[in-house]
Amino acid sequence: MFKKLLILTVVSLIFTSCDDYLDVKPVGKIIPTTYEDYRKFITAGYNIPKNDKILSTYRTDELKLSEKSSGVEYYKDIYTWQDNGNSSLSSQFPYGAFYSTIFYANEIINNKDKIEGNSTEINQLVGEAYALRALQYFDLINLYSKPYNKQTASTDKGVPLVTVYDADKEYKRASVEEVYNQILNDCKQAEKLLNIKVQPIGLNYRFSEVAIKTLLANVCMYREEWQKAVAYAKESLAIKSELQDLNTNLTILPSEYNSVESILALSLVSSFDINTNALISDDLSGSYDELNDLRFNNYFRKAKDGLHSKKNADKRFRCTFRTADLYLILAEAQANLGNILNAKKNLLILANKRYNTEGFNNFKSSLNNQNKEQLIISILNERKREFAIEGKRWFDLRRTLQPKLTKIYNGQLYVLEQEDKHYTLPFPKSAKISNPLLEE
Repeated sequence: MFKKLLILTVVSLIFTSCDDYLDVKPVGKIIPTTYEDYRKFITAGYNIPKNDKILSTYRTDELKLSEKSSGVEYYKDIYTWQDNGNSSLSSQFPYGAFYSTIFYANEIINNKDKIEGNSTEINQLVGEAYALRALQYFDLINLYSKPYNKQTASTDKGVPLVTVYDADKEYKRASVEEVYNQILNDCKQAEKLLNIKVQPIGLNYRFSEVAIKTLLANVCMYREEWQKAVAYAKESLAIKSELQDLNTNLTILPSEYNSVESILALSLVSSFDINTNALISDDLSGSYDELNDLRFNNYFRKAKDGLHSKKNADKRFRCTFRTADLYLILAEAQANLGNILNAKKNLLILANKRYNTEGFNNFKSSLNNQNKEQLIISILNERKREFAIEGKRWFDLRRTLQPKLTKIYNGQLYVLEQEDKHYTLPFPKSAKISNPLLEE
């Protein structure tokens, strides 16, 4: 795999970013030397497509797939957790695409001192490269390795770490702990270098100060470092805290790139097939107060065959982080620390923008007598509703209870047992062929 990536070298397609969001066009080949060259270079890295958020949604409890659905042959094995399925048509989770993006990031990081231009702009650029690399490893480790466990992370096998390409090196799997340490180190470097607090709409696919702090809040949440998660969430909210108020504006989904909530609008989270051919599961739709939760009609559309997602493949639905993430991270972390009052307070800040008056009062009342364990469940359920069809659910299921899930497809019952081994994906066959050490 890495030999193939070497072909890219620093002689690459250069992309010109227009005012339109993520509108990039190839214009030729050049060896990057200036800030402007490397800016176009990292834009190419940002723009490498990945469908992991889309495919992981099929594995969750969010969708209902019929054997009569168009294109079902691409998703049925993923939907039923048949990771060793025989279908040659089954869609493959990305692997090499992550390392392609890492390659671009590495080239910028390792050539920082050679980049010609304004030092402030160069620092921002290199900070973005560190952040982008961290995000790739964060997604890789949460797809292809066991969830982080402090007791076993040093021995659990992770993914290969590549920060400098060496043609003679064998890229073995690093431990989960080593990969997370790399993620944290990259985030810390990014924190030092990034100098744009919030990216403007249209450029918010790029990392900013608030985006890297939000990534750190997520990483700490996944590691159950609750006090650190609280600190980073608060630092992020000090920069950007506005929520989309669905009581006053239903024209923009909170997850759209031009929503007031948008922090990092990079990940492609839905597709034509999810939007058109897959139905919202009864489990997901039934979790909403249909009459009083304003998200229900904002997120979904009713059709003759059932409920469909409004989120589709349009680039306006790209979403990695938004301010709702921060309130829910803060609430979950505070609840786990036993700070029940503040956890409820932050949960209600979000709820006030998502429910009508009756729904908010009902939701608030439901929290009144909840203890720590009950409140954590309420927060996780609110994450389920808030981030429906945004590619977060699979990671949430993995990092928390890894519950038992059941699905019926083509008249057959399929079961994902609690803490099932299929909560961790096998490496794609193509990746194992390119790097046999992944089998070890």
